[in-house]
Formats: sequence, structure tokens, C-alpha cells
Amino acid sequence: MKRFYIIPLTILFCLSGIKISKAQTNSTIPISQSIEPRKDIYQISPPSWYIGFKDTTLEIILHAENIDLFSVTLNPYEGVSLIEKKASANRHVCYLSLNISPKTNPGNLIFNASVIEKQNRYVKDFSFTYELKVKSMNNFAPITPSDVTYLIFPDRFCNGDKSNDNTPMQYNETVDRKALKKRHGGDIAGIKSKLNYLKDLGITTLWLNPVQENDQPEESFHGYAVTDNYKIDPRFGTNNEYLSLCQEMKKMNMKMIMDIIPNHVGHNHWMYQNYDTGWFNWRDTFVQTNFRASTIMDPYASIHEKQLNVNGAFVKTMPDYNQNNEHIIRYLNQLYLWWIEYAGLSGYRIDTYPYPDQAYMNNLCKLILSEYPKFTIYGETWVQSSGVQAAFTKNNIKGYENNQLPGVTDFVLTWALQEAGAKPFGWTEGLNKVYLTLIDDYLYQDPNKNCTFLDNHDLSRIYSVVNEDFNAWKRCQLMLLTLRGLPCLYYGTEILMTGTTKESDAYVRFDFPGGWPSDETNKFKADGRTSKENEAFNFIKTLSKYRQTQKAISEGKTTQFTGMNGIYAYFRHKDNQSVMCIFSQNKEKSTVDLSRFIEMTKGYTKLKNVLTGEIVALEKTLTVEAEASNIYELMK
Repeated sequence: MKRFYIIPLTILFCLSGIKISKAQTNSTIPISQSIEPRKDIYQISPPSWYIGFKDTTLEIILHAENIDLFSVTLNPYEGVSLIEKKASANRHVCYLSLNISPKTNPGNLIFNASVIEKQNRYVKDFSFTYELKVKSMNNFAPITPSDVTYLIFPDRFCNGDKSNDNTPMQYNETVDRKALKKRHGGDIAGIKSKLNYLKDLGITTLWLNPVQENDQPEESFHGYAVTDNYKIDPRFGTNNEYLSLCQEMKKMNMKMIMDIIPNHVGHNHWMYQNYDTGWFNWRDTFVQTNFRASTIMDPYASIHEKQLNVNGAFVKTMPDYNQNNEHIIRYLNQLYLWWIEYAGLSGYRIDTYPYPDQAYMNNLCKLILSEYPKFTIYGETWVQSSGVQAAFTKNNIKGYENNQLPGVTDFVLTWALQEAGAKPFGWTEGLNKVYLTLIDDYLYQDPNKNCTFLDNHDLSRIYSVVNEDFNAWKRCQLMLLTLRGLPCLYYGTEILMTGTTKESDAYVRFDFPGGWPSDETNKFKADGRTSKENEAFNFIKTLSKYRQTQKAISEGKTTQFTGMNGIYAYFRHKDNQSVMCIFSQNKEKSTVDLSRFIEMTKGYTKLKNVLTGEIVALEKTLTVEAEASNIYELMK
């Protein structure tokens, strides 16, 4: 849930005689060679557009030197009309409203800016181009419950290109791997170089913490205070490198999820430094959110507290967008449609979902799904209650049935899974906490659209949560990879990486050993891992690949049985396929009477241990080893 600095992608056009400050540097997009580049155009958002969206209108935000002194016209282009140039309260910002017919051919629009009155001999007429492309026909693979996602903290995973480590920025930050909150050099090239490793592990989908530019003076490695929404941070790589990564993943039948932050930006974002009236909440005064997501559905919450949750900023360096402003609405809508088209994304993880305006967020989800019906969206809802969490989604709760978010990052299930690993068995504790949490699935229209996980970049790592108890770690992983939802593993889980947030969240973001040429060990390779780490790697690999092929798990229903005598079991089943997952928190070997599960075992005669391949007869009882976690495929 961390954030940094966002800025819209821009088109650079250079003008002799005009000097741009470092704060006005921008992204570069190719333009026609017939048009003289101009440096007095700082931002054009979006930087290009796609023909074929249901909404045929487009609003371009043009940030250019003294643009209020110019009239803007569009050279004739069949199917495209410039409706108007709207002024803003900032003389350097204007809005260009266009209508683009669905039958328009792709190509370059040419805009002409003419000085209204000659007030300065340095102010000259200029022109610039704007590219129109054709919208894809939903050319991306949807994410399904058969997929296994891998969350990567890009700066800490692998350094594949040392040349971009210390790329000059407005706020330069030298790579220092000894400093936990400095940049370490991980990048897109490094991620791309490890795709075969991830594929071998059974990963089908990547979720990267934000990779857009974070040109901030402190903690820019995190990614959640973006300073250019349309530009990949040059210390991670380029837009073309990100696109190349996504394209290479497609060739390998892998999918990409982008982490987006519609709630806020970094305070060095050009829109905050060169703002129009109404773009941000509390522009001239710092008012902090109360961090109470529950106020949104609390029937007793005060209006003041509800508004404070939505309109307050996280910290001073992360100003809060005003999603009631018509231009911000347009800007964000176009931004998220643009990235789907540009990179062929399969999903969005929406950061801090409870904190933006909820009416806007519902409309954003509705917009994206109207254009891309199979697109995956889940929002971060870091809460403690199933009722609060479910209320943000498409749900079955009276009064909230019209919410449009398909799924959430399922923190409530995370707390239950962690407890199943870290706390002893009890009537409501340990494994029974999972049982009691799954009962609440009736609140969701489709709980399979929730992202399930054991830890992430903001939480203590699961191996540390369970006090480095390998049996407990296995218990948690087996449940994660066999239960409903869209399972997600945090990078390094497969090699038993440790770390807690007790002192700082930076302690859960250590470098992956072997991701840097100077590393003493390389845990991307089997011979660089310990025997226990290889066992952990193969445990996840087996379950991840089994989930992809076993429809009883990816598409099936769940039937669970209350935890009794230290044993908890559930079945995943579809048609003639059935899988039994059984867990023990007992310190000694147990004998389980299988007659209790007769409704699920009837008609089957054998059990195949998925982890070992061993096949045994299905008898009246089953021996379960102390603190064991087993998965059996039922056979006839």
C-alpha cells in the first residue's frame, strides 16, 4: 500500500530560446519529422490515443508555456474534430476536447498554436503532432483462478542493466544496497531475465509494485508516489522495455497486472506543481486521512469522518486527487484505458481502494469492464472485517449491491491463514479461523475474484509470521494454492525469505540473493539453495502447476468440514473430479475417521498423494502425521 510519485506521460517538443527547469522535464514520444520539436510543451496527456472506444470523445491536457496566449486549431483530419480549447486557471494549462469517429483511420493529427496577440518577440506560433492508433480487440488473456500470481518489488528482485542504476533525475539517488530505503538497482531487464525461472516455479502472472516514474527526494524505490503516470521510471527502464517484457510474457503464456494509484500522486507530480483549480483536495492545507475505511459503510459514522477518510491525504508528500473534478475524472479514465492498450495488460491491482471517492471508483470499474469485460480488477482493502471488505465489491449486502469492484485483496482471509500457521488449534483459533472466515463468502457475488495471499510488500513475511516453522509454512502455502480466489505469492517466498515490519516495512523487501552479479549465492539456481529451500521451491512448484491443470481446484466448488480434534479438511470438486485437503495441528500422529466425509468420498476407492505421487486404498480411516498438510486426488 505504499506510494510515491505519479506524472502523466508526455510528449517532448523542444523550442530554441525556451529553457525548461528540472521540475518541468518530461517524457519523450516520437513526433513527425516535419514538425520542429519544441521545448515549451511540457506535458501532453494522454500522449497518444486509440480509435474504437465506446466513448468517442477525448480530452487532452496540454501543459505548455503561456498556452493561454495561443489559439489552437486542428488541421483537417477525416473523422476527427476539435470541439474546443478550454482555458484553465493556470495560464500554462489548457484542455483540448476532441471527437473521434470509430471509423477514423490511424495516423498523426497536427495541431497549430497561434499567438492571439504579439506581446513578446519570443512567443511564436508552433505546431505539434498527436498519434492516433487502433484499439485492440481485447487482445489479452484474462486472469482466472487457475493462475498463480507472483508479486515483485522491482527494485529488490534482480538488476539486469547496471547502466540505468544512477540515471540522472531531478532528485538524484545513488544506488546503495546497504541502505534499506535507498535504491538497490533492480529493474525491468532483471525481471525479464528471470521469466524462465518464474515459469519453472509455476508462475503464470506477474504483479509488479508501481514502475512509473517516482522522481522524489526520499524513498523513491517504493513506487507509490508517482511523478509521471505515463512514463516508466528510467531507473527501472523505458516504456519500450516494459512493453517488451509484457510481449515476452505473452509468448510464454504469462500475464501482467499493473499496480495503479488513483487516490494520490507524489508532490513533485507536474499536476501538483502546475495545478488547475480543483485538481486536488486541500491543495493549500495538509489534512490527513483518518485511515478509517470502515466509515464508508458504517451506519453510525459521522459525515465528517466519512469525508475525512476519502478527502484527506496519506502524507504531505502524497497529495490527494479530487475525483469529483471533471478534468481529473477524464484524466484518470483515459490514463487507465491507455495503459491497457499500450501494454496489453490483463489486470489492475488498485492501491488504497477505500480512500478515493467511491462513486468515482465504481464508475471507473464500470468503464473498464464495459471496454474489457474479462479484465481483472481487484482493490486493496486493508481491513479486519469480512463485512467491510465485501461491501466494497460486487456483493450481496443490502444497500451496497450496486458496487462495481469485482474483487479485493483478501486481507481478512490473509489474517485467517496466518493464524492457521502461527496459532494453536482451538474452537475458533488456528485452522478453525480459516473455516470461520470462509463461511463469510456468502457476502460476495463471486469470491473467486478476490486476490488471496499470505504476505506482501507491506506485511511481515509468512515464514517469519510462523516463526520459521517449516510445517506451518507448508500448511499456509497448501491452503493458499488450493482454496478459492486468485492466489498470489510474494517474491522470495519460495526460498523461505524472512523479515518483519516490526521496525520498518523495509525489512520485508530484501534483495533476492543472486539478482546481482556480486551476490555470493544465487538462489535462482538449485545449487545455490539449501536443501530446505529446494524443498520449499519444489513444494510451491508442484502445487502451482497442479492448480493450473486441476479444474476441481481452479473451477470447482468447496465443501469444508469444521475443524475437530486438531484436524481440518475441505474438498474442492467439479463434476467427477475431487481433491481432499487435510491438515493437522496435532503434535502427534492422528487417525482420522473418513466416514465423516462420506458425502464427498462415496464412489471413490483410491487416494493419490499429489505431493508424492503415492496411491493408496481409500479405507475407513486415514493416518495423518503430526502437523502434516496433505492433498489427495480421489480416484475410482
